Amino acid sequence: FPIMVGEFFNPNHDKIKNELLSFFKEYEERNKDSREGKENFNLFESKYNLHQEKSGALSEVINFIAQGFLGVSNNINKKYIEKLENKNIKFDVKIKNSWFIRYNKGGAVMPHDHGECSMSCVYYVQVGNDTDLDNGSTYFLRPYNRGTTHNDFGGMRYANESAGFFKAEEGKLLIWPSFIMHGSKPYIGEKDRIIISANADINIHK
Repeated sequence: FPIMVGEFFNPNHDKIKNELLSFFKEYEERNKDSREGKENFNLFESKYNLHQEKSGALSEVINFIAQGFLGVSNNINKKYIEKLENKNIKFDVKIKNSWFIRYNKGGAVMPHDHGECSMSCVYYVQVGNDTDLDNGSTYFLRPYNRGTTHNDFGGMRYANESAGFFKAEEGKLLIWPSFIMHGSKPYIGEKDRIIISANADINIHK
């Protein structure tokens, strides 16, 4: 069955980018230690409570991300929403955790998932113009076993294409189901690759 990946662009990104970069620089000065994870390589990763920090630009991005989570959830669950008796029902987006990553040259994140929530995301704050599918992209691994695919013409695409790639672009937000294995390709460029990630659950408002 198909897996939906939401793709959104923040029209206000250029207006708030510099404020975000200044905030991240100040954050690193206050928090010298990066989170260490087996999936991390050559990068700085913040703590997981970024959405609780005080920053106007950051709050604006977190709100943009929350609206993206809600839009993807409504799209995925459209047939279930249509069956609800209360057509004016509202939903709550709970950001469970959020963080930023600043990649040094060649930095990358190995394949992993975020199983403690329903949806995950990446928001690209800064990347160079030299990004492409092989340089700094986000990739998703297909959620079924490669060994079960038959090697004839009918199964060729599934046998040869084990991952989907999305180009990193400033102001772009990607949202996906948290159980999908994903990672980032190393970025070799003049600018640091800087992103915001978050995990969320969506529930019916009570």
